[in-house]
Amino acid sequence: MDAVLPVVLVVAVVVVVVLGVVGVTGSRRRARRITRDRDAAAELERLGKEAGAALVRTDERVRLAGDELDFTVAELGEAEAAGLATALRDARERLREAFHLHQLLHDHVPDTDAQRHAWFTQIVTLCRAADDGLGEQVRAVAARRADVRHAPSAVEQVRRELARVRGEVGQARATLERLAGRYTDGALLPVTDNPAQAERLLEFAERSADLATTRLGERRVGEADGAARAAADTVRRAEGLLRAVEEFEVEALRAESALGAMIAESRAELATARALPAPQRQGEVDAAVAALEGALRDLPAPGERSDPVAALTRVRRANTALDDAVADQLERSQREKQVRAQLGPALDDAERQIATARSVVDDYRAPVGPDARTRLAEAEGELARARGEQDPARGLAAARRSATLAAEAATTARRDIARAGSQYPGGTWGQPRTGPRGGGSGALGAVLGGMVLGGILEDLGDIGDIFD
Repeated sequence: MDAVLPVVLVVAVVVVVVLGVVGVTGSRRRARRITRDRDAAAELERLGKEAGAALVRTDERVRLAGDELDFTVAELGEAEAAGLATALRDARERLREAFHLHQLLHDHVPDTDAQRHAWFTQIVTLCRAADDGLGEQVRAVAARRADVRHAPSAVEQVRRELARVRGEVGQARATLERLAGRYTDGALLPVTDNPAQAERLLEFAERSADLATTRLGERRVGEADGAARAAADTVRRAEGLLRAVEEFEVEALRAESALGAMIAESRAELATARALPAPQRQGEVDAAVAALEGALRDLPAPGERSDPVAALTRVRRANTALDDAVADQLERSQREKQVRAQLGPALDDAERQIATARSVVDDYRAPVGPDARTRLAEAEGELARARGEQDPARGLAAARRSATLAAEAATTARRDIARAGSQYPGGTWGQPRTGPRGGGSGALGAVLGGMVLGGILEDLGDIGDIFD
C-alpha cells in the first residue's frame, strides 16, 4: 500500500500538468482565432466603406460627365464628342454592375464573409475603371474646347504670320537669281520652284483663314478652329520652302570646302599610285587612276557655274576606288601611316556630309521618303563605327562609307523634293507632270489634304483642284 501511493501522486501531478498545458494552448488558439476574426471584420468594414464611397464618387462623376458631353456636342459637334460618349457608356455599364453587387450585399439573402470581401473588392475595381476611362476623355475634351475658344486669336496670329512670310517670297526669288550665276540648273533644281510653291501655299492659307473667319461669324467654332489650324500648318510649310532657298548657298559652300580637301587628297592618292612599280599598277590600280584623273578633269574651271555636291560625289567615289585598289599594294607600315593621316579629314568629311543630309531631311519632312532617311541612318551608324574603330584602316573605310551614304541620302532627299515640287510648278497645280519624274505626285497634296477636318473646306470653291 505504501508503495502504490507515490505512483498515484506522480500520475496525478502529470495529469495536472497536461491539463494545464492543454488549457494554455487552447487559450492561445482561441486568442489567435479571435484576433483573426476581429481583423477580418475590420477589413470587411473598411472595404465596405471604400466601396460605398467609390459608388457615390463614380455616380457623381458619371452625372457630371453627362453634362460635359452635352456641352461638347453643342460646342464642337458629335464627332468631337465621340470618345467621351463611348467612355460615358462604358462607365455607366460598370456603374450598373457595381450597384447590382451592392444590392446583393444588402438583400435578404445571407452572404458569407468571403462573398462580401469579393463583392466589395469588385465594386471598388469597377468604379476605378469607370473613373479612369471618364477622366481621360473629359481631360481630352476640355483641352479641345480650350483650343477652340482660342480660335479667334489663332486666326489673327496666322494672318500676321501669313503677311510676314509673303514678304519673304521676293527675297527668295532674288536669292535664286543671284545663285543662278554661280551654280548650274541641276544644282539649283531642288529649290528652283520653291518661291512659286510657297506662293500657292500662302494663297491656300489665306483662303483657309478667310473660311475660319466666316465660321467664327456663324458661331461654328469647331470648324473655324480646324480651318485656322490648316492655315497655320500651310504657312509653316511655305516658310520652310523659302528658308531652304536661303540655306542652299550655305550647303553648297560646305560641299565646295569638302571638294577642295578631297581634291588635295586625290592628288596625293594619285602620286602614291603612280609610285608603285609597274607590275603592281597593272589592272585595277591603273583603271582607278584613270577614273580619278577623269573625275578631276571634269571639274569646272574657276568662275564657271558648278554643282559642287555632284562634283564632290563623283570625285569621292573615284578617290575611294583608287584607295581600295592601292590598298592591297602598299606595305602594312606605309599603309597604316597613310591611313592615319587620311582618317581625320575623312571623319570631318563624313560629319559635313551627314550635317548636310540631315539639314535637307529635317527641313523637308513631308516630301522626303524612307530611302533617304535610311541612308542617313546608315551613314550615322558608319560614322559611329569609324570613331570607335581601333584599326585605322577599318575606321577610314567606315568614315568614307559614312560620307558616301550621307551624300546619297542628300541626293535622294533632293530628288524626292524635286519630284514633289515638279508636280506643281508655278501656275500648273492640279496638272501633275508625267514621265520619269512624275512619281510622288501626292506628297504635297497629302500634306494639304490632311490639314482641314472633314468637309469644312467645302466653301473654298476650286481649292479641290489642288488634290486632283
